Amino acid sequence: MYFLYVDESGDCGAYDSSKPDRTGTKYFIMSGILVHVDKWKISLDLLKAFRRKIARDGYLAYDVEFHCSELIDPHKVQAYTSISVKDRWRILEEFATVIGDNQAFKIINVVIDKSNTDLQPNEFITSSISELYSAFDEFLKNEKTRGLVFLDRANEKVVNTHVRKLLGTGVSYEQKHYKRIGWIIEDPIFRISSDSMFIQAADTIAYCLKEHEFSTQSKRKFQAHKFFASRLKKIIFESVKTNEKGFINA
Repeated sequence: MYFLYVDESGDCGAYDSSKPDRTGTKYFIMSGILVHVDKWKISLDLLKAFRRKIARDGYLAYDVEFHCSELIDPHKVQAYTSISVKDRWRILEEFATVIGDNQAFKIINVVIDKSNTDLQPNEFITSSISELYSAFDEFLKNEKTRGLVFLDRANEKVVNTHVRKLLGTGVSYEQKHYKRIGWIIEDPIFRISSDSMFIQAADTIAYCLKEHEFSTQSKRKFQAHKFFASRLKKIIFESVKTNEKGFINA
C-alpha cells in the first residue's frame, strides 16, 4: 500500500493580470508526495532528521511548522523573521534536496495557470483533485496495490464531496461524469499540516514548483527557480499526462 500526502500553493480566486494586486494568485498548484507503507517510517525519520538539524543550527525550532510561504515572506512570526533572507532560501533548497534524494518518494504535481485556462475558479480544486487522483490511481494500477490519500484540512468539504464522486462511494450516481478511480480506497484523510511532516514536504514541493513556473525577477538571484528541476524532478512519477516540465496541466 502507498500513502499520498497532498498540499497546495496559491489560491482558488480569479486572477486578473491587469489588477495583479487585487486578485488571487496567477496559479493554483497541488503537489503530492507518495511513499510505500514499508518505507514510511524510515522516510519520516529522514524528514525529522532535517528538522532537527535546522533546529540545532538555530534557525527554526523543531515544533514550528515548516511552511514555505511564511518562511520566504514572513509576517509577524518571530521564528521566521529572525532568519536572514539568504538562509531562508538555503533552508528551502536543503529541504528539497532531502526530499529529492530519498528514492522511496515519488511526486505528482498538478498546475493551473489561471492566465491560460478555460476553468472557472470554482473548478480549480475539483479539477486538480481529479487529475491528482487519476495519476495516483495510474501509479497504483502499475504497482498492483492500493493507496490512501492524506490532505491538509483546507477545503475539506469540497474535496470530500468530489472524491466520493470519483470513487463512486457517494450517495448519488454523479460519478458517471468522472473517470472512475479503482485503486485508491476510502475517503481522503484530513490532517492539520502542522502535525504532518509529509504534508509539509508536499508544501515544499508545491512551492518549489511555483518558483519554477511563476518566479519573479527579485527571487531569481537566489536561484529558487532552479530548485524544482535540480532537486525534485528526478523523483516525479511520469503519468500519461505528465508533461516534459514534470507536472500535469489541469
